[in-house]
Amino acid sequence: MVLLTYMKKCAARTTNQLNRTCVYLMNCRFRTHLLIAFIIRLALIYYGYIQDKRSEVPYTDIDYKVVTDGARYVLDGNSPFDRHTYRYSPILAYLQMLNIWIHMACGKVIYAIFDITVSFLIYKIIRAEQLRQSRKGIQTIKCQNKEMHLVNSCDCFKQNKPSTFLARASAYFWLYNPLTLVISTRGNGDSISSVFVILTIYLLSRSQDLKRGRNWMIFAAGLCHGFSIHLRLYPIVFSLAYYLSLSEKLINSTGEFFRQIILPSSKQLTLIFGTILGFSVVSVIFYHLYGWQYIYEAYLYHFVRKDVRHNFSLYFLMQYLGSNVHFSIIEKLTIIIPQLCLILYLSISFGQFLKTLPFCIFSLSFIIVTFNSVVTSQYFVWYMAALPLCLKNFKKLSLLKAILYFSLWLLGQGMWLLPAYLLEFKTYNTFYWIGAQSAVFFLVNSFILIRLIE
Repeated sequence: MVLLTYMKKCAARTTNQLNRTCVYLMNCRFRTHLLIAFIIRLALIYYGYIQDKRSEVPYTDIDYKVVTDGARYVLDGNSPFDRHTYRYSPILAYLQMLNIWIHMACGKVIYAIFDITVSFLIYKIIRAEQLRQSRKGIQTIKCQNKEMHLVNSCDCFKQNKPSTFLARASAYFWLYNPLTLVISTRGNGDSISSVFVILTIYLLSRSQDLKRGRNWMIFAAGLCHGFSIHLRLYPIVFSLAYYLSLSEKLINSTGEFFRQIILPSSKQLTLIFGTILGFSVVSVIFYHLYGWQYIYEAYLYHFVRKDVRHNFSLYFLMQYLGSNVHFSIIEKLTIIIPQLCLILYLSISFGQFLKTLPFCIFSLSFIIVTFNSVVTSQYFVWYMAALPLCLKNFKKLSLLKAILYFSLWLLGQGMWLLPAYLLEFKTYNTFYWIGAQSAVFFLVNSFILIRLIE
């Protein structure tokens, strides 16, 4: 009895301590959290350095080593694409030159900095939207109450200034997310492209607050979008959503949709010009340096890529069994058409409204990852970066359901990782098992996206 009482006291003391810790962390300044999150990433980078030396399961991503070899080729005066399987922007090789000059972990530190920048941009977007809604609310009150002109609008805004809780919570979702922590510190550079995707959303949302210089802000968004396409091809599917978000009329018919495509507004033309410029300038420079090899390896290869090693894709087993056979046009269309239809549907449904544009980008990322012919863990970063921006859209989603969906998503991965581990490190023949689990993971992802859309 005494022991039971003591255990209860210890449990209560631990709970109180955890509560105080959580309250303290929430009350910390946002900059303090940025510093804490960066220190955690540095610790994981150091841990990865130790694990790579002592464990048979390396912590560092193989792609990180490939890009480092590409940097070595550049320093020797050659093309990074001379390194077999180097299929990224040459910019990544340039960034990882410090791996050769100083230490192998320098590139990971750079990626960690970009990782922190993503959370900062998430905070800025949510905060700006809250302030915008607060100002609109005050203007509505002033219109409804004729006596409000006696109250100073600045004082009124200070009294009704929204809480920073949602903006901070959204940023913390990225900062302290175990998945994003591990992927960036393993040496994956997708946080760089994520920065420019989120920055594009920020510039487009910021442009609606400006009366002067609005087109310049949209042009800057186009530049960021074009550059993000150069870094990674996947942001190209966001183009229609960005374009429609600047439309001046609501699309409620097929005719209106084609009218907007054929007769773009000045804002839409500005976005198109900025995107083409942001993509073409950098691409032309690298084409001049590395020729056709750059075009094929960085872009064209991804359209004909097959990954007969294990990956999360629904089409993995089909690729494995048909590794020596060329897919027919019908088979390729079967893979591509569902993605194109969903991209068109989601872009029109959510892309034409700036308040749902982040959810549109999230859902589009989710679709191209889930339906892709090659899916690896690093691809999850593509939609994880946009997910915190959508928390405001999920007000009707209970905490219990959110935990249930996230647990289901993790369970789908775990069920896949077991046969993948047995294949990779135990050399068991688990290809069919992996194929079955890939189908299960596909169904789990489809179910979750349907619920989120609802």
